[in-house]
Amino acid sequence: MTTDIVLPDKNEQTFIARAQLLGIDRLIFLYPATPTILPQSSHVKIVTGILGTKGKAHLKVVRHPEHDLHIVEHDSPSILFDLETDMRADALHQRASGLNHILARACAKKQVTVAFSFGLLLAANAQKRAVLLGRMMQNIRLCRKFSVPMRIASFASAPEQMRNPADIKALFALLGMHPKEAQQSLQ
Repeated sequence: MTTDIVLPDKNEQTFIARAQLLGIDRLIFLYPATPTILPQSSHVKIVTGILGTKGKAHLKVVRHPEHDLHIVEHDSPSILFDLETDMRADALHQRASGLNHILARACAKKQVTVAFSFGLLLAANAQKRAVLLGRMMQNIRLCRKFSVPMRIASFASAPEQMRNPADIKALFALLGMHPKEAQQSLQ
């Protein structure tokens, strides 16, 4: 079952139509507040979650905050994403990828999934995209080393930003995921 995570803004039906076109079996809609109950599609399974740690939901997804370690240890989100958007400059032998060995151990211990956003790559200019790709490569290595669960998703805010799962899987295989890991990250 292929899954994608999206950020709708009253355009859920167009996301569902695009998911059917791309062969995506399940969509996770993230909302800033308590999610609304959506009608189920016949072809695409719909799951809702909260973008942040406030509110009641089974799925809590957190975008890279300043205090990742505190969030992971005390709020236990389901997914942590956009770690690569750290504003610090990269060091000579290590990238400021937002994930280090301490945070990776905490994520592994609390079973917090680290997600990689394809939409982040789409929105970046060429120079920023090169930096993001390098940071994602480093985060993939750290996740593998510390057995942190990984997920790949588009995190699209518009249906046009969604991509074919096979294309996303191929890109992340090039970035260092084993093909089996990339396949599991989409499910």
